[in-house]
Amino acid sequence: MTTQEKKKLIRKLWKDLSNNTKVTKRYKIREGKKVNIGFINQYALHSFIPNKWFDWENRVNAKIMIIGQDWGPYKALLPYIENYDKDLNYEDFLFKTFSSRTEKFILTSLSKSYKEKYGKTMTKDVWNKFIFTVAVPFTRQGKHFRGSEFYDEAFGMKESLPYLKRQIEIVKPKVIIVMGGTAWKQIKEIYNLKYPGKFSEVILKLNRKPIVYKDAKIIPIFHPASFTDPKEQYKLWKTLWDNI
Repeated sequence: MTTQEKKKLIRKLWKDLSNNTKVTKRYKIREGKKVNIGFINQYALHSFIPNKWFDWENRVNAKIMIIGQDWGPYKALLPYIENYDKDLNYEDFLFKTFSSRTEKFILTSLSKSYKEKYGKTMTKDVWNKFIFTVAVPFTRQGKHFRGSEFYDEAFGMKESLPYLKRQIEIVKPKVIIVMGGTAWKQIKEIYNLKYPGKFSEVILKLNRKPIVYKDAKIIPIFHPASFTDPKEQYKLWKTLWDNI
């Protein structure tokens, strides 16, 4: 498949996401009141989201896919949109500006481990080998990253699964880094992986070895926002360069 063909398919995927009205309509009765626990479909609101997690079209040939949990509340996305300027340095905007604590941990772990492995700083060409995405791409109605306020994870995962699967089919990454339990459940379903137990137990059992599926390698990693020792998390991130 050519780059242009991949880009065309990614644009169609974005359009399909934007047309999903079902994801925004999910209600429950809480404390006697009807509340919306669906999602905000930012794809329908914005034709382009200048963000490292949505830079899909420019990274269709990426070799490494990093899959996070979900975007969190819609307000977390707004700084990227409100501060976007067509004249800005795009690479700086992707990897340095408005990074959350989680994102900073990821980017620092990648750049630090790369330098340890190869003795040099990651360049733009290396960064362009990565594509970032999430297990549930729609943003939450609520205001919090954690908890279930205005949030239905099971529903979000079910609605998001076909889109994540299609994205993987288009990009065909050689390495997939799976961050956290939500992303792991999606990948287990997509690849029909038979690994019983909790996500943390699977990671420990693998003992820093990847799951090999045909020509791809899957690396489960603790989510940076988890309570896992950052030093132990970093040991897992370091294994990336031995598997690419």
